[in-house]
Amino acid sequence: MSQEHGWSSLPVDLLILILNRLRWSSHPSFALVCRQWRSAVSPFYPAWITPLLLNTTDAGTTNVQYYSPYFQINFEVDETLEASGAKICCANGRYVTLCQPRLGLVMNVDLLTDDFYYLPRIPQLWFEYIVSDGMGNMFAVDATVEQAIATCTQNSDGEWGSWDYYDHGPELRASPMCNPVFHGGLLYLLLEDGRLAVYDKCKDEHGFEILNKPQSFGFECKDRYLVESDQHELMAVLVGRRGMSMNIVKLNEQTMEWEKMASLEGRTLFTGTLTTIMKKTGIKWMQNKIFMARLYDWSDVVYADRVECDGESAFVPKSRGFDTINAKVGNEAYGTNMWSYELGQPDKATDFWATRESYCSIWVDFSST
Repeated sequence: MSQEHGWSSLPVDLLILILNRLRWSSHPSFALVCRQWRSAVSPFYPAWITPLLLNTTDAGTTNVQYYSPYFQINFEVDETLEASGAKICCANGRYVTLCQPRLGLVMNVDLLTDDFYYLPRIPQLWFEYIVSDGMGNMFAVDATVEQAIATCTQNSDGEWGSWDYYDHGPELRASPMCNPVFHGGLLYLLLEDGRLAVYDKCKDEHGFEILNKPQSFGFECKDRYLVESDQHELMAVLVGRRGMSMNIVKLNEQTMEWEKMASLEGRTLFTGTLTTIMKKTGIKWMQNKIFMARLYDWSDVVYADRVECDGESAFVPKSRGFDTINAKVGNEAYGTNMWSYELGQPDKATDFWATRESYCSIWVDFSST
């Protein structure tokens, strides 16, 4: 093929058609071939690198925003959660569960397809937690008024059955900052004093049972967040008053005691909402860090479309005035907009209180792992 008709002279329209068949992760390599090929590549921000903080001022009426702690940018998309006045209850990967207490409605939302899946009405309005195990089971928990739990199961045809109610169980003083967590096929509820209450779906009539151990965390803390790690360990994030301390404890299931962790072993925790996520990351500057849903400001907003390409989701700016290939990210970017803490570093109480908590938000994860 002559130089005049070489690969570098392929029409841009044809190159775009080729790009539309490739995964987003291959686009940067595509752009390195030559100037002509680079001109066909739209600027984009991968959505799968880390969990994203979904936030909306009013679900159903205001656009959804996704904050990326990697790019330190808030992406706003032309989408709402289409459920006015709804409460964000939990997230499981790309799925978010919402409820409208006044209407008794519970729904699951697939953030990639924007599909809504409605569950049967739930007449009781006092449930504090509504969580999904990601396997067709939904649980509503009241830990204050009736000490009740309700369960709803999805059949093989995708239809949800009616809610079953069980109001037997001990009085619980649950930590209000985090959802119950699924671990080993059981539902664990973190109590304020560090104890655990557990629910076994196979023993519905017994409700929650408070375990004899552990008895306490061994640390003073104001806020607590429960999480199952990527290695199926039960952990808790403990935040001291005014951010004066930050500890991570792991449940030793042999002794049933909390043990303090000195390192996250290269992993990263995303917490500060009802859902906490732990991820293994190859991004060195993010390893062994805890990212809280607390921001210094919301100044960087990119209006974008969220586009899926061969199983990968990315944000494509509406304006082509962005150069993401040469953009600085992470610790190379100017400033740090989300509060983070590395285990073992000096306390950062001043920095903690210089931030604002992100209300009406939840961590979501668009990665395939």
